[in-house]
Amino acid sequence: MSKIISIHSFRGGTGKSNTTANLSALLAGQGLRVGVIDTDIQSPGIHVLYGLHEDDIKYSLNDYLWGKCEIEKTAIDVTKNLNADVTGQVFVIPKGGQIYLIPSSIKVGEIARVLREGYDVGLLNDGFQSLVKELELDVLLIDT
Repeated sequence: MSKIISIHSFRGGTGKSNTTANLSALLAGQGLRVGVIDTDIQSPGIHVLYGLHEDDIKYSLNDYLWGKCEIEKTAIDVTKNLNADVTGQVFVIPKGGQIYLIPSSIKVGEIARVLREGYDVGLLNDGFQSLVKELELDVLLIDT
């Protein structure tokens, strides 16, 4: 059975995204399939820790919440981004280990829209369950 784990704090700047990214790498390093959702819609940033830029993101969590796509379309396989030299160390994800990132939009207009219009919170739970099933995830980490 898959686990859904939320990394949360009531304050900003406490290291939630760093903790989530590091935990995802550790779990994938054990051969697990891991999903990471950036639900910090007002101030998304975990994509940077996986080496993604705006041009790398075709669909975001925002698109799913607005009904533009299925949530699976937002998932980006970032596993290959972790198999790189980092200050003399090489992070190698063993066969079977995968990390999929579901980013929030980093476009100013889309952030403003979600703040102005909101979204159906019930869609989040439906999306979480769908991701676990469709991507065959062992663990889903929610970065708040």
